[in-house]
Amino acid sequence: MIRSWVESHLGGAWQRLDKAADKSGLFSELKDRWMVVLYIIGIVLMTAGIVNAAIQPVNFGYVIFPSSGAQSATETGVDALALLIGAAGIYLSYLSGRQTTKPRMVNFFLAIGLILIAIAVYIGIYVLGSK
Repeated sequence: MIRSWVESHLGGAWQRLDKAADKSGLFSELKDRWMVVLYIIGIVLMTAGIVNAAIQPVNFGYVIFPSSGAQSATETGVDALALLIGAAGIYLSYLSGRQTTKPRMVNFFLAIGLILIAIAVYIGIYVLGSK
């Protein structure tokens, strides 16, 4: 009796959450594709060097550790940020070529995309120069 009461109330709560999630496009996409989101996060962290930072821990006093053989955890975060900024710039540049409904947005998407790519390249060169 108690089990059926709890299940009925929890079932109603889950149904209300599902209805709210369906109204929000981003949340419903993440709910449906959570494994893809985990893969992307894993790829970004691996590319940024999380394994190197975990295997060879260095002093947290450095944002960018000045040796080429080791990497700090904060440097991994900076590298991941540069990767995400560059990926966003590439995606916006891609969208500029696909934008057919609003021709005014083509130049805007391309300019913002190229600016983001330039920022990501600058961050990468700054990190490389600091090592």
